[in-house]
Amino acid sequence: MTAQAEARQLVELIAGPVRLGENVKAALARVARLTGLGDRRVRGIWNGEARRIEAEEMDRLRRAALDASTLEDVDRAYRAHLARLRACREILGHGALGQAASRQAAFRLPAADAAGRVDHAELGLAGAQDRPVDRGGRR
Repeated sequence: MTAQAEARQLVELIAGPVRLGENVKAALARVARLTGLGDRRVRGIWNGEARRIEAEEMDRLRRAALDASTLEDVDRAYRAHLARLRACREILGHGALGQAASRQAAFRLPAADAAGRVDHAELGLAGAQDRPVDRGGRR
């Protein structure tokens, strides 16, 4: 596979599926923002107009594609975990004991929107007391 073909595949992987209401130009701008490459450069790679791809550009594309792939895998695992928790809640909620309400409260799960995103503040996993992770670097 040529470098141009691989770079185009990486741009496609990083862009992912085009979001509702988003056009291709906006998706390519998002790729440019994630990779640090220019908008015109990313569009040139996408359209097959790039005659050569520098090693640094390819490294940036590969790193961003790996990050996008990892994020997608984590999101898929998270959604599967929430589905299993909801199934447990349903099973425990229909049990023979009369404590169905307390069981439901113990397994309270946030409602998901159409895209499957969940408000973590509802679970108490995120909120005003949360602070960004300190990476130990000096500013």
